[in-house]
Amino acid sequence: MIKKLTLFYAIGFLILYLEPIQIGGLTFGILWKIALMGLLFIPLIYATVQKKQIELFAFICIVFAFKVLISYSSFDYLMNTLTIFAKTLMFPMLYIFFILKLSKETLLFLAKHFAILIILSFIPYMLGILTPLGEGYNLEPFGLDGQFGLVGPFINPHSASISIAFAMIVVTGQIKRENSLSENLFYIALLLLAFYELIDTYVRTGIMIYLVTLMFYYLQNINFKKVLLLIFTTIVLVAGSIYLINTNETAKMRFQDKNKYMKKSDLGSGRLEFWKSAVENWLDDDFSVIFIGLGEEYAKDKMYEDVGLRIFAHNEFFQTLQQEGLIGMALFLSYLFLINAFLKRNRSSSYHTTAKALFLGMLTMMMFQGGFYFNIVFFLAIYLAVLKLEYLERVEEKTIKGLHV
Repeated sequence: MIKKLTLFYAIGFLILYLEPIQIGGLTFGILWKIALMGLLFIPLIYATVQKKQIELFAFICIVFAFKVLISYSSFDYLMNTLTIFAKTLMFPMLYIFFILKLSKETLLFLAKHFAILIILSFIPYMLGILTPLGEGYNLEPFGLDGQFGLVGPFINPHSASISIAFAMIVVTGQIKRENSLSENLFYIALLLLAFYELIDTYVRTGIMIYLVTLMFYYLQNINFKKVLLLIFTTIVLVAGSIYLINTNETAKMRFQDKNKYMKKSDLGSGRLEFWKSAVENWLDDDFSVIFIGLGEEYAKDKMYEDVGLRIFAHNEFFQTLQQEGLIGMALFLSYLFLINAFLKRNRSSSYHTTAKALFLGMLTMMMFQGGFYFNIVFFLAIYLAVLKLEYLERVEEKTIKGLHV
């Protein structure tokens, strides 16, 4: 077991470390995932059709991926469109692969140890042993020229922050009454380390994701002990935040959304303006665009014309509306509703709370940031597959009992 764990962490860290490297205009992280989707797609679809074992949310997500191939900028930016297509396919393909090829125990092992790996992988960078290949959050606007926030083995600060937050969601789900005291103390220590890493990225999205999901965890089967724990956690977080704000001017400016270039009249990070522009760009174009969307590249061109930045809308819902039109938006919302319905049908599972927390974390990320992050779909696909495998086990048990009656 120790040899397997050592190999898992060694290979996992090497992949994380190499992911930011650019190869032919794409990062190694994107290239190996696209290659994986290419190898898995046809065999998995064939096996799924044979077994007639596909959840509707996975099917609709696959249809949505093919919709991505048809937009206003698809043919002008073919490579970019194919990349988005492959990214969109990753979630349903991973889910189907996990159902068909892996056991529940293997999936839970992967989720737990990959979450721990993500948190621990930042330590060599924090200690200065390794130099990051990606670039962290630029702290120059806060008076720290040439300094950057923690990025660790990730490509950019948002992927670092969001990956830490989702690793924390999984680790939080590992804290259980039936564990030994030493196990739970280990997980709590990991969470404290991860929360420090979150703050050191200087990206607020990850903090928002984890705090929202932490409240969700606390509100499950609420009792007096949980109320006391909630109060204690709130006191620790508030005290820690006050200490940070009073001792770190850079952190204070970042989390108050201020920088040395801002005027007193400036307010916020511009998200409301980005959201408004995304909707207006979608509405003000040709009639066909309303249905099929602008596509990613033309959507960013339009954003540049409006707000002076060639960016995404910083909200997955507005971005999808602008990028994929009404058809894409309908498919996108459909598979989200279907995932929620799937979670409701599997409330009896002991892993339901973690699965729901991951889904809630994904929705929070979509609301305040948007974009594709592999670690989100990896963790969510694992826990949805675990719920499905548990359901299949229950069906099999009932069938066997019925045969013996």
